[in-house]
Amino acid sequence: MRPKTIITVVLLAFVVASVVWLVMKESGGISSVPARPETNEQTGSTKEDPKIPGASEKKATNRKVVAYYFHGNMRCMTCRTIEAYAKEAIQAGFPEALKDGRLEFRVVNVDEPGNEHFVQDYQLVTRSVVIAEFEGSKQKQWKNLQQVWELVRNKQAFLKYIQDETGSYLEVPN
Repeated sequence: MRPKTIITVVLLAFVVASVVWLVMKESGGISSVPARPETNEQTGSTKEDPKIPGASEKKATNRKVVAYYFHGNMRCMTCRTIEAYAKEAIQAGFPEALKDGRLEFRVVNVDEPGNEHFVQDYQLVTRSVVIAEFEGSKQKQWKNLQQVWELVRNKQAFLKYIQDETGSYLEVPN
């Protein structure tokens, strides 16, 4: 065999082994499957859906904010850091809102069956943190916190960014 062929075979074997290792590593992941809001693409508003967070067991006028972290089956170290920092920011910044149910933190694997719709619903192009506000069974507004990728190397700035954005959604509307 020629050296070029040997190197090609070795590199292909490495790639295959890496993919198998990643699949095996990620196969144990579990995430909740929140309901899909039906979104009007032009206005961004959603139709009434009793499966949306806050719609059941609470009055229709209750407000709820959901902080989502969206990921896929393949997760790099930076993706895991974004999830950990986002969770820390929410838990440290809003313990009372989490306790009384005004705020939830949800980790969602968009590669799992039934979760693919989130990519279109929230216009996701990569792993993301999204803050969504619900009033009763209707989604009122949402925001993709795209700066998480820029701030992930500065933990304090990252935590402040998540807390500022989430706090703006938790404020009582005028």
